[in-house]
Amino acid sequence: MTVNYDPGVDYSALIAQEAAKGVNANRPLLAAYETARNAKIAGEGLNYAQTHVYTQEAGRPRHYYTATDQSGYIGELYDAARSRALSALEGAYDAQIAALDSEAAALPAAYRAAKNAAAGDAAVERRNMDESFAAAGLNSGAAGQARLAISTELLGSLSALDAEKAARAADISARRTAAMSEYRSAIASAIAQNETERARALYEEAVRVDESYREAEQEMELQESYLAVLPEITAAVSAPAVRSGGGGMARASQPARSTSAAQAVRTPGGGGGRRFDAIM
Repeated sequence: MTVNYDPGVDYSALIAQEAAKGVNANRPLLAAYETARNAKIAGEGLNYAQTHVYTQEAGRPRHYYTATDQSGYIGELYDAARSRALSALEGAYDAQIAALDSEAAALPAAYRAAKNAAAGDAAVERRNMDESFAAAGLNSGAAGQARLAISTELLGSLSALDAEKAARAADISARRTAAMSEYRSAIASAIAQNETERARALYEEAVRVDESYREAEQEMELQESYLAVLPEITAAVSAPAVRSGGGGMARASQPARSTSAAQAVRTPGGGGGRRFDAIM
């Protein structure tokens, strides 16, 4: 695209004048000024460096001025988050199962000791009884009845210990089953939550990138429309100092041109709003 410029205009001064408005500066107009400045430097052979602070260069790829799609990085973040969540759940489950296994493994020894203690108590009781009966001169029939009672009581104690051991083993098994169920449910929930959050993040990223493309295209359209009537714009907004050496790049003053073309430029998509109302 051929860029028309006015050799007598100091575009650096115009850029400074517009940029001084800060956040209210007209960026597409700044880009047009900068494009004209670069064209003037090249066309007049001036010893100044060209700049591209505001300009969208036509030779750049489309994505150069738009947001970079970070979908891949977002996916990696959520993969890592999912891995961490599943690892934490697995670690907690393994610790819970290990505790249950340890509890179950301790049962045989604990109840063996309890049975031995019960048998030992019964043996002591029987010996004491025999000694007592012998000292009292009681017959063997009475001693036999007493021994039978002690044996019956011991068998009852041993049976109770077996039942208690079985109940504890069943409780451990039930808790192990519940832990497995909770673990599987937690895994499913973590995966579902991760996928939901991932989908939301990817959607928001797509919206962000699409919006940046839309804004970049609108800005490029504005820049091109300003360039089309740049001589008229500069004639309308240039102060005498800008045209007569006030900015270090000005040449001899050129006749001002009509502003009718600038007044005809409107915002994209119709609507009738004048693009240059703020600067005319």
